[in-house]
Amino acid sequence: MKRPIFAGGCLLLAALTLSAQPPPKKAQATPPSELTVDEQFDPPVSDPAFPRGTGPRVLVDERHRNVVSLSSYFRPVGQFLEKDGYVVRAGTEPFRKTNLEPVRIVVIANAQAPEGAPAGTQAFPDQEVKALERWVKAGGGLLLIADRAPFGEPARSLARAFGATPDNNTILMKGEDGKPTGVLTIDIASNGDPKHPIFSGVSQVVYVVGESLSGPGAILKAPPGTYSGPTAQATQGPPAGGKALVLAFAYGSGRVVVIGDAGIASAFGSVGGQTHRGISEADNAQFVRNVVRWLAR
Repeated sequence: MKRPIFAGGCLLLAALTLSAQPPPKKAQATPPSELTVDEQFDPPVSDPAFPRGTGPRVLVDERHRNVVSLSSYFRPVGQFLEKDGYVVRAGTEPFRKTNLEPVRIVVIANAQAPEGAPAGTQAFPDQEVKALERWVKAGGGLLLIADRAPFGEPARSLARAFGATPDNNTILMKGEDGKPTGVLTIDIASNGDPKHPIFSGVSQVVYVVGESLSGPGAILKAPPGTYSGPTAQATQGPPAGGKALVLAFAYGSGRVVVIGDAGIASAFGSVGGQTHRGISEADNAQFVRNVVRWLAR
């Protein structure tokens, strides 16, 4: 499962104005104390893609301080995928050729740089990026999820190896109360590619405070009226309508899906609030199921 200061006039006025301004807010992740894992997410799967335990192996990254993994909000999602026949396991080792060879799909969600690393440090060292790039090119399927700022930056080098770039922002719109909200209910017919297999049986998805993306294969875009903010509290920013939110493309003999929102593939609830969020909303569960099927092909 986040403000440039402008001054004008004389130098004295500028100095006084700047000294009176609070420091710019930095993008921050939602504290775990505000979220719960929705262990009740357990929908039936009447038509599994594979007999139970016989499908492709799915490796869910836990090596890179992932906020979303089988140890947290992806655990009920992993169990849901197991009902579809996949063999889902946690990945705790660095990505290298030997441990990627038996795997069909790799899921990486909200990876972070090593604890204590300087700002701008990437989550994945060059050797891991190269190993994943070669593995996908040879036929692997990569699901890369990088949520709203600050999660886009640590995944930048990995995404760019495949021609994609997380914008490391937050896609927002004004809610009914006039305040910014990043919870977007998006119609596929208006803002997606309804003919793409990933949207089979999907009419709406809820994009839960995510970022935008740049790169090939845009299949879902931000709706009109949205804007790009540096944090989830930003009250204004450049228009974001039409910016990509989900990318899906072939890479060599493999396939890549990049999603700028971890909530869409997470089973979570809010402490003291709504219990069923993320993958339980709209057609998110079918969307995630389709993503994994498309990657497994």
